[in-house]
Amino acid sequence: MLCSWCCQLGVQDEETIKTAIEVTLNKWKTINIFINTATIFTLGYVEEVSSDDWPNIMNVNVRGYLMSKHIIPIFKKQNSGSIINLASAAGLVAHASFLPYATSKGAIIQMTRNLALDLGPFNIRVNSINPGAIETPTLYRTAAETCVTKAQFDENHEGKRIKRLGHPQEIANISDRSSFTVGANVVIDGGYTIV
Repeated sequence: MLCSWCCQLGVQDEETIKTAIEVTLNKWKTINIFINTATIFTLGYVEEVSSDDWPNIMNVNVRGYLMSKHIIPIFKKQNSGSIINLASAAGLVAHASFLPYATSKGAIIQMTRNLALDLGPFNIRVNSINPGAIETPTLYRTAAETCVTKAQFDENHEGKRIKRLGHPQEIANISDRSSFTVGANVVIDGGYTIV
């Protein structure tokens, strides 16, 4: 039986992380998978990004390692587990005005590879998923904040392999059938990074 549960916490606060893991273990007795999805971003060219935005983006987006740090001992004890880090196509391809966000996502890709190398001997799989533009409330909220219209999104995707935004369910399918996938950087972007 596959069960899922979500626990809200602050990725920059190690104590809330420890509490969330404890609450999860009390409820389910084990943890089999950790999906690191914490993400924020600010658009702007390097000279426009505030001195506060840069470290804030890095702290939220990259500090998922703190959660991994406290889950890894559980995975080692049970000799199994899976960590999935949410990176982004922006960590692979340069985008105008995406510098802090893209840098943080590139860091997540490298963190994934290093964790996979270190944890493979313990039967712990670590992979990253790199979605392209996915149709979510966050995408549209950011678009509204930056005055980008739906028509502009559509126009931006006209020259892409799949001429539409992705859907969350196209990213969400996780399976035990991928048990030999370790250290992979899975790109799910409708062909955006091909060229």
